Amino acid sequence: MHRLAAALVAAALVPLAPSLRQLQPRARAPGFAVAVLRNGKIVERFAAGEANLARSLPVTPQTIFHIGSITKTFTATAVMQLVQSGKIDLHASVTRYLPQFVAWKNISIAELLMHRSGIPNYLDAALAQGRVAQPTTPQAILAAMAARPLDFVPGTHFEYSNTNYVALGLIVAKVSGESLAAYERRAIFIPANMHATFVGSAPAGRSLALGYKTREGATVANPGDPSWYYACGDILSTVGDLARFDRALMDGRLLAPATFAEMAKVARPASGFGNARYGYGVMTFAFGNRTLVGHHGGLPGFEGDNEMIPRDGFAVVALGNAFDFATSGPDNLVFEHYYPKQFAALVVAAHDALKKAIPDPNPALTRRFAAFVRGLLAGKQSDAHLTPQMAAALTPTAIAQIDAQVFTRLGALRRLIFRDRAVIDGYRSYDYLASFADGYLKLRFTLDRSGELAGFTKQ
Repeated sequence: MHRLAAALVAAALVPLAPSLRQLQPRARAPGFAVAVLRNGKIVERFAAGEANLARSLPVTPQTIFHIGSITKTFTATAVMQLVQSGKIDLHASVTRYLPQFVAWKNISIAELLMHRSGIPNYLDAALAQGRVAQPTTPQAILAAMAARPLDFVPGTHFEYSNTNYVALGLIVAKVSGESLAAYERRAIFIPANMHATFVGSAPAGRSLALGYKTREGATVANPGDPSWYYACGDILSTVGDLARFDRALMDGRLLAPATFAEMAKVARPASGFGNARYGYGVMTFAFGNRTLVGHHGGLPGFEGDNEMIPRDGFAVVALGNAFDFATSGPDNLVFEHYYPKQFAALVVAAHDALKKAIPDPNPALTRRFAAFVRGLLAGKQSDAHLTPQMAAALTPTAIAQIDAQVFTRLGALRRLIFRDRAVIDGYRSYDYLASFADGYLKLRFTLDRSGELAGFTKQ
C-alpha cells in the first residue's frame, strides 16, 4: 500500500473518459482495471489487457479479481458495526468471544484489528510449504497458532499477522449468529449496492480474472484453497464494487461517520511499512494536506490497492492479475491528475528521504544478506546459517518462484541500503532498500536468537 512515486506501468487501456486519456498507464501485466470515485461518484472506470491469456478474454471494468488483504477492511467494518451496536467491546479480551483460546486472554479486540497482538502469522509458512492446496478451517488455523508462543507482549509492537483477522472473522460469526460470508452480504455488500462481490469463489459464468505469477503471464498462479484466506483475504470483487464500498463507508451507510473516522484516527506506526500507520483494518499515509486511508492486497496471482481521501469523498481502486503487478502505476497517475500539488510534494519528499544516509550498524551482516540475495538470484541457497524451517522452505522450486515473483526483471543486485531494525521477542529484523540494475525493492531479513536467518520478505 501507498507505494506512490514508483515506476509507471505499461499496456494499452480501453477508451477512457477525456479527463484521463492523457494519463493512460502502460503496464507489463496480463490485465488490470481501475476505478476513480470523486465527490462520492464513480467518474472513471477503465481496464486493459486480458483476464485469461489462453482464452484471449479481455479485462473489463466488470472483471472480478481476488482482492487479497483489502478483505481486512471488510472484516474490520463488520467488527466496527457490531461495536456500534454494543455487541463487541473493542477493549475486551479475545477469550470473551472465543473462550477456547485461553493463551490469548491478554489480547484485546483492538489489538487484533491493529496487528498488535503478538499472535504469529500463519499464512507465509502455509504458502511456502504448499499446504494451501488442501482445505482447512479457521478453527484449525487458530488452534495451530494458539499452540505457539506469542511473538511479543500484546500491545507493545506492530507485526502484520493474518491470524489476527481469522480470529476477528470467527468473532463476527459468533456474535452475529451467522457465517461471516452471510453477515458481510447482509450488512455490507447489499447496503453498499455491491452485486459483483463474493466470498471464497465467484459463481460460474461470471467474468473472473485468472491470476499469473509474473507480469509476463508465462505461468498461471494457484492461490490454493480459499479456506486459507478466511476473513483476511478471501473476497473477490470488481473495481466498481470496491468504489461503491468506499462510497458507502464515507457517506455513512455502513458505519457512523465518527466510527469510520476512528478506524483511521487510532492508526499507529506500522513497522516495515515506511511512513504508513495502521488503525482498525485500514492503513493511513500523509498526503500533503490530505490523508490517504485504505489497504493494499495481494495473494498468488493478484495485486490490488484501495485508497480513499475521506474529506473529499475520493477513492482510487486498482486491481491486477499478476503477483508482481505494480498498483502504484495507475495510482500515481490518478493522484498526479487529481491532486498535483500533493503528489509533487510527495515525490520530492521520497527523493529526499532516499538521499538521507542512515548509518549501517552492522556492515558485515549487510554483506551476509547481500550474498544471500545474490545466491537466490543465481538459483541457489548460499547461507550456511538458516533456521531448520527456513532451510526446509527454500527448496529449488521455492527459490525459482522467489526469483520469478520477487526479483523479476530487476537485474543484478547492486547494494543493500540499511533503513531500519527492530527486536521483537528476541527476533531481530533488518529493513533495507535493495538497489538493483533495473529498480528497487524494500526487503526485510529476520534473525532468530542464535543469529540464524529465519525470515526473508518483500515489504
